[in-house]
Amino acid sequence: MSLSKGIHLMSRRRPQQLLRRTATICAVMTLFACGPRGQAEESKTTSGVDRFGKRVEIPNPSREDRLAALAPTYAKPADHKSECLGRLMFDTSEKMIVEWAVSSETSKNGSFDGLFQHFDDGTGKGRIQIETNQLNTVFAVYGPVTPKLREEFLNYREEMNAAALIGLSRALELQKETEDMYKRRPELLGPGIKEHVAEERARLEKELEDIKSGQHRKAIDLRRPNSAAFRADLKAAKPYFRGAIVLGKHIVAFQSMLRGFENYIEPTEDQWNIAESALRELVGKLQPRELYEIPKDRGFCLPYAFLRDDGTYGNKISTSFRFGDSPAVIYTLSVAAIPGGGASETTILNATGRSATGLLSHLPENTTVKQRLGPRPAKIGALTSEQGGIVVEAKRPGQPPREGYHVYTGYAGWAGSQILPTIEVVMESAARASYPKLTKDAPPYEQARPRLDALLKSIRLRPTTPPMPELVGIQ
Repeated sequence: MSLSKGIHLMSRRRPQQLLRRTATICAVMTLFACGPRGQAEESKTTSGVDRFGKRVEIPNPSREDRLAALAPTYAKPADHKSECLGRLMFDTSEKMIVEWAVSSETSKNGSFDGLFQHFDDGTGKGRIQIETNQLNTVFAVYGPVTPKLREEFLNYREEMNAAALIGLSRALELQKETEDMYKRRPELLGPGIKEHVAEERARLEKELEDIKSGQHRKAIDLRRPNSAAFRADLKAAKPYFRGAIVLGKHIVAFQSMLRGFENYIEPTEDQWNIAESALRELVGKLQPRELYEIPKDRGFCLPYAFLRDDGTYGNKISTSFRFGDSPAVIYTLSVAAIPGGGASETTILNATGRSATGLLSHLPENTTVKQRLGPRPAKIGALTSEQGGIVVEAKRPGQPPREGYHVYTGYAGWAGSQILPTIEVVMESAARASYPKLTKDAPPYEQARPRLDALLKSIRLRPTTPPMPELVGIQ
């Protein structure tokens, strides 16, 4: 039967028959779209918006995948306390004091140079990066607050502008000497020199006027006490802000780049004002946080601070910590979630690379491989991960052999997911020979491993009220 005849015959049937037939077809189609218990199957993909504002298709974790982020079968031991970083939390024994990699001093190259986490003894590492629609911001936590530390950040703009005034005044004096020389010796004026001298004077005078009028490193009112911010030097490739705020006993410094600008393109005044409003909103969400304080709001735990959000900000957060009784064993927890399907870290390659140390590269002199760890499957909370590492033995003249180790555990995560980000945990020993300020060596690997195992087991998504957007309606 042709298609046209079939349509003609169907049109002659009574409406009730057509409705029954349509209902039957819909029921059959619904059955095929359902699971074994008649529940609608979840789509394998979903749509999201990438960091450039474009709509993209990303994998869609199942309900079970998403609930696994909470490690639902884990029970915190009675004698343990919880601490948090990013959107995650973990547990430690009450007998072990957590110490975050927070420096009490600024960089020798300048207060805002090298905004990263580290201990004063040089160990540890970390970088805190938050991405919103308008801004890409790097934060760094310093403390405890001292008058010197406070002044270095909050008075930075005034001190730099004062130094620039002195430099510009001297430059104008030299410029005048150059101009006077050409007046006395006009024969020295080659092609274009006179114009160049005039342009240089105009540039110096404008810079001087900008500083005196407050336009150079223009100050921004964050509308928060004990804070300061300003537009950074426009000679940089990208426009950005710098600033800091005192939160309790610590200072959070930041450098915030305006998104969406080509290199060396200066924003208009309206664009600056829009970005400044975004910065005020972001900094307005920062609040102090005590050690072991676990917030209930959506947002990010930072060392001794908390940043609220709506559960969607892009983030790449990495910070080291250690326990007070074992300062030479450094743990680094890293998480990364970029909206709209940013690529996850290649955790299996990282695990394999750690295990292969010394095979394709040279170990330090008098150092031998004692044990290779993996690569092997592991767990971070309830999440299946990869682990790899190495234990080495170093022999020092006149001293007993000493062990060193580096163990990596990584969960690749789901692209575009905020609750299932890339998670990486590194435990490594630090040698007193490399870090003279350390007061003791790291214990052997077999003594350190139980703490790592307990840490990995306890890592999970921090519950929030309201729940994270990906958990709404499924808990």
